[in-house]
Amino acid sequence: MLRDFRFTFRLIVKERWFAAAAVVALALGIGVNAVGFTLINAAFLRGLPFDEADRLYMLTWQGRPGRRQVSHVELEEWREGSRTFAGFGAFRNGTMNISDARALPEQARGTWVTANTFSLLRQPALLGRDFVPTDEAKGAEPVVIISFTFWKNRYGADPNVLGTPVRTNGQPATIVGVMPEGMRFPDNTEVWAPAIRTAALEARDARSLGVFGRLADAASRPEAQTEMDGIAKRLAAAYPDAYKTLFGIRVETFTERFVGGAARTMFLVVMGAVGFVLLIACANVANLLLSRSASRAREIAVRTALGATRWRVVRQLLVESLVLAFVGGTLGLLLAYSGVRAFDASVSDPGKPYWIDFRVDYVVLGYVAAICILTAVLFGLAPALHVSKNNNEVLKEGGRGTTGNRRARWLSGTMVVTELALTVVLLSGAGLMIRSFMKLETLDAGFPIDHLMTMRMQLPEAKYPTGEARRAFYAQLEPRLAAIAGVESVAVTTTVPPLRAGERRFEIDGRPPQAADGELEAATVTISPRFFEVVGVGLRRGRGFQDSDGAPGSETVIINERLASQFFPGEDPIGRRIRFVTREPAPNQPTPPWRTIVGISPTIRHSETRQVELNPVVYVPSRQEPPAGASLLVRSQLPPASLADSLRRAVQAVDADQPVFTIQTLDQMLNEDRWPFRVFGVMFGVFAVIALVLSSVGLYAVMAYSVTQRTSEIGLRMALGAQARQVRWMVLKLGLVQLTLGLSLGLAGAVFLSRLMEGMLVGVTSSDPFTFALITALLTVVSIAACLLPARRATLVDPLTALRAD
Repeated sequence: MLRDFRFTFRLIVKERWFAAAAVVALALGIGVNAVGFTLINAAFLRGLPFDEADRLYMLTWQGRPGRRQVSHVELEEWREGSRTFAGFGAFRNGTMNISDARALPEQARGTWVTANTFSLLRQPALLGRDFVPTDEAKGAEPVVIISFTFWKNRYGADPNVLGTPVRTNGQPATIVGVMPEGMRFPDNTEVWAPAIRTAALEARDARSLGVFGRLADAASRPEAQTEMDGIAKRLAAAYPDAYKTLFGIRVETFTERFVGGAARTMFLVVMGAVGFVLLIACANVANLLLSRSASRAREIAVRTALGATRWRVVRQLLVESLVLAFVGGTLGLLLAYSGVRAFDASVSDPGKPYWIDFRVDYVVLGYVAAICILTAVLFGLAPALHVSKNNNEVLKEGGRGTTGNRRARWLSGTMVVTELALTVVLLSGAGLMIRSFMKLETLDAGFPIDHLMTMRMQLPEAKYPTGEARRAFYAQLEPRLAAIAGVESVAVTTTVPPLRAGERRFEIDGRPPQAADGELEAATVTISPRFFEVVGVGLRRGRGFQDSDGAPGSETVIINERLASQFFPGEDPIGRRIRFVTREPAPNQPTPPWRTIVGISPTIRHSETRQVELNPVVYVPSRQEPPAGASLLVRSQLPPASLADSLRRAVQAVDADQPVFTIQTLDQMLNEDRWPFRVFGVMFGVFAVIALVLSSVGLYAVMAYSVTQRTSEIGLRMALGAQARQVRWMVLKLGLVQLTLGLSLGLAGAVFLSRLMEGMLVGVTSSDPFTFALITALLTVVSIAACLLPARRATLVDPLTALRAD
């Protein structure tokens, strides 16, 4: 075996250009494969960073539609009735306004957790202590635990931070612990506080908790699911009215809960794409080895004649393949490090759960090692078996290379067809993603987005419990913001266009209520009177909101043109009335007021990122429904950085504990919102370019090899009077046949792949004819170009020289 390796290294040095071509092809294939597996490993395999994390499960109600959270009452019943779980913990995410004497107020991602949360996770604190049961008792001294990042950024990693008094949402609390670096459970949390039950949370249907559990030592997931199904049935029998729309409890892993749907599909599609690139690279190298087999046929024949068995020859050739694979794998691993870092840097901070860490770890290294061995077999076995046969005939014919026979040409042609088919699939996926991103960039927002910036605020319920309190806050804030030098106009809104707004059901005065399957729905946005002035559009008809709109007896709304045309076709909606309704109103809920339509606005986009069709929208005056969570829209010619401090000071002049966060332009906001389309589009583009280059090089190599093997035939044809154009066509015809087969198989595969990607496409159908036509034309041009040089070389064959050699 050592002699095989020594011989292999001498051969690589001797045939360095051949080795370099093979190593580069393998490095590209293995490198992108390592990137794809690193993403899969981080998102689906590694799991939570806790002791025995595989025994942690999320539990939610299965409702119609989708999942539902859990109430405090139900949590206690689950704890009492379950034996398969060692314990249940619960959390409720929200925002926390943090202020103290050390720095300016800031908003943190907060989570209210049950006192046993960290003990169930088996996560000790870095500094201080965990929560204890008395912390979640009513009337307990408020305490908080902070994350490592928050401790480092706000408190400079001060080891004496324990006991520091802070205000969370305007209420005093004390820091009692710091979590280790990387601990951000459950959703990139920065500050944790005990989940204290209030009177409003005592109701059975007050479902606001995310619940997780740790399986008991002897229990399995199927046993736990069976037990929770039984608990769900008992509760439904005891309280039928409370569970009319709930039909079971779902037990699932954190990965299944938080990394599902379109994200799971896209990661799996990426893994399939990099697998295709690897297969193309293997086929390419196999073709290179088959091409070289002609020059090594006599060497192998001599070895066999001297007593080497066929297995001994095959082993030597596989060792050569293995060395090439591991050299390519090492270089590919270096490429993977760069690719993973680039991907991680391009993912927006809130774009992934905190435990997903894209890094090359020992699992990825093991995968790459396995891939190297697999690729060595894939691209080395067929050439090795081929070149180790027919050795007697090689010696008889003086080494003219019968290994370039019909079987070898068929094998090479098959691999080229496979390369071309896989390339078509990758090019089609990349084309659809790129076309989607281009469509996304050109979607009309319905208003000019330049010189607009936005910032978020969350008014704490404890400090602003009533609409009147929130209304007073905004009434003081807007004039202060408008008075800042460089600010042209300011408005408050619950949803910044063109992002999606929440939908509400409504009915129209004078029309009968709709059945459940035909209810009227529209996106609803709460705005202050100057909203349309800030976004730079005028009303089509009617008037805008006035300061008095929204007061009792003056309930008004503005609708957009899309709603007017959809629900008032051929009618004048000005002066008509609508009111919002709920499907299952709570007991003693007051009847909602009728609201008069006073204006019709242009159709501004308030839709999901990938939604092309514009939504009908109802605008509600902020005086009538003053929001707790809102965005401030500011129109200014100045960059956000120069206004940030002034905007914060204006807010804190009204409330010293109130932070603002995410100050950015609308362009920046849209770039963050669209990152999946941009990132995955670029990834597929890179994969497709690599595949195209490898396929074209592979086709060129096969055509060149075919010309070399058919030199005598070509010379004879030309000696008998064949014209140069006839010889060129003979070579081109072979390439075109392979291209036609590759396109046919590839387009069929591309149609299947595009259906998997449907959830990520914007404004493009999965069978977009333009994309498929463009891919077909591109691959045809590249393939013909790859065949032209070998075809030209075939016409330069000297008939006398070729016949003399024969």
